Amino acid sequence: MEADGLFVYGTLREGGTGHAWLKRTNPIGTTTAYAPGRLFHLPGTGLAAMVPGSIPEALPPGAGWVVGEFIGYEDEEDLDSALDNLDQLEGLAEGRFERKMVPVLLVSGQTYAAWAYVFPVERSLRLEREGVELLDGDWSGYLG
Repeated sequence: MEADGLFVYGTLREGGTGHAWLKRTNPIGTTTAYAPGRLFHLPGTGLAAMVPGSIPEALPPGAGWVVGEFIGYEDEEDLDSALDNLDQLEGLAEGRFERKMVPVLLVSGQTYAAWAYVFPVERSLRLEREGVELLDGDWSGYLG
């Protein structure tokens, strides 16, 4: 399975501290989207952390959905170049986040597969202890 783009839900969203970095990767489009999972705020870090989940029965927004943006690129090569760049920002080498493919639902109703930077599964217990779960799945209150 190939990814169609990138799903961002935290600092890379419009208005977030990492958005300028994202813009340097030359995306061709952005739209509001939802991915199944749980979302946490990490106090003291200024970061959001998503834990992917199964697709809820009810349509978004709501419980079980993470609110974010679907970022499109011209082609697979441009997406790969963007990911190489963003992997550094997201701390993949240090194990801060990992990149996984997740299903996304656009506000238009279209579905795609997208790469997302998610919290490592092996550290999820720590996340539940130290993070603040955002039951509405929307980190926009922490942007900017």
